[in-house]
Amino acid sequence: MNNVATQDSIYQLQEIMKDFPKPDIEIRHHFSDGMYAREMVMPAGSIVVGATHKSKHLYSVVSGECEVSSTTERESIKAPYLGETIPGTQRVIYSATGCTWITFHPTHLTDIKEIEAALVEQEVS
Repeated sequence: MNNVATQDSIYQLQEIMKDFPKPDIEIRHHFSDGMYAREMVMPAGSIVVGATHKSKHLYSVVSGECEVSSTTERESIKAPYLGETIPGTQRVIYSATGCTWITFHPTHLTDIKEIEAALVEQEVS
């Protein structure tokens, strides 16, 4: 089945997930000259609703397998994988085997709150 998610269904999932325990997701932040990388390590069976990004950027799944749905596509990803996020994209990621997902953002900012304000759309309540 290649059905894509609707934005309303993604919002509904976010609401439902608020009532469940949060999975043990590990986030690591990496910085280099003008580059910020956000590494997310997800255990098997976890579900993550990603942020909506403001700009194009690359991402890579460096380990594991996951199922990914957005309003534009649904795909099975097996590491190693390199993809591109377009502005306005929000994804639902199901980590089938446990996986590591890294996003890469050009920025000279180093404060995480400032980075999130610059790169991520505010959540709709």
